[in-house]
Amino acid sequence: MKKALIPLCLLAILLTFSGCASKEEPMVTASPTASPTATTNPTDSPAEALDDMLPDMTTDAGDEPLTPTASEQPAAQGVTSVSDARKAIEDIEDELERLSEVDEAQVVIAGNDAAVALEFDSQYQGGIDDRLREIIKERIGSVISGVNNIAITSDATLRDQLETLGDRLEGAADMADIQNELNAIINKINAAKA
Repeated sequence: MKKALIPLCLLAILLTFSGCASKEEPMVTASPTASPTATTNPTDSPAEALDDMLPDMTTDAGDEPLTPTASEQPAAQGVTSVSDARKAIEDIEDELERLSEVDEAQVVIAGNDAAVALEFDSQYQGGIDDRLREIIKERIGSVISGVNNIAITSDATLRDQLETLGDRLEGAADMADIQNELNAIINKINAAKA
């Protein structure tokens, strides 16, 4: 029995060392959660390699494309519900009020449209310039995507109108009326700018 174990041990050691000395790439094994057809490319980043190993989630068992539910939809359409509008408005106002130039911000969003009315800090002597417009657009984009028509003003009357519209949004059940009034305010902002 001892004579049979010695050759088996030597064979195991030889196989271990021969695997280490091989010039071929080592075999990559997938994790138990990977799909059986997963392959990896040695130049992929770890994230890309993981994406390659995970099963394709774009189809269900019937090979029909999966359609996300409304709560899973990306915000590419801007704001489409009253609850989304309330949340986005609150977050955007907070973001804009962090700017040193801004004392208070009033924002209303509906669909792909947003109106922003700013009250500047007393020490800020500038107005709404291209730099500030870009910062505001970036801040809005950091909160929600898909809002691409942004009108910005510092007019006190339009700020009051936006505040009133925002208050109405709190009790609104439908975005259609809000959208119409928002478009009217945006038109006023754009007309004053021209």
